[in-house]
Amino acid sequence: MFDARMIANEILLRAWQDELELTQIDIQKILYFLHGHHLLEHGKPLVKSEFEAWEYGPVQRTVYDDFKRFGDQPITELAQKFDPIRRTHCPFPRLSDNAAISTIEQHLGKYLEIPAFTLVDITHKPGTPWSRTMEAALTRVNVGMRIKNELIVSYFEGFITA
Repeated sequence: MFDARMIANEILLRAWQDELELTQIDIQKILYFLHGHHLLEHGKPLVKSEFEAWEYGPVQRTVYDDFKRFGDQPITELAQKFDPIRRTHCPFPRLSDNAAISTIEQHLGKYLEIPAFTLVDITHKPGTPWSRTMEAALTRVNVGMRIKNELIVSYFEGFITA
């Protein structure tokens, strides 16, 4: 499991190699789909923190916070982490985990080709983890509107076979 910002950086670096520009909404949705594939294929989460159900679909709050300064414009800088010893921000190391790299290499290309709001539409369909989390919140409290990994892997089992 990795800090979501580290995976977001990997997505950005690979997109930039292909001269593609990504916005916050692109990153959030691609990160979510890669996380789902990783859960299904490797039996463990790709990112440490849970996704949250926001208006435009699943969101990683730390990624949102790091990139919100770009608004709806293309992201032009990598996410950084705070180093409390040096009391400064520094870059995340490059991803070196073979399973995580495999997930990204296997699936990223197809998601880079799909427009961001098409990905939003996919996450909003009835029965998706996002829609189930939003529906459940109508009758019970879910602080942070967290989307459980169990819902994501269950959905991706059907998503892949459909």
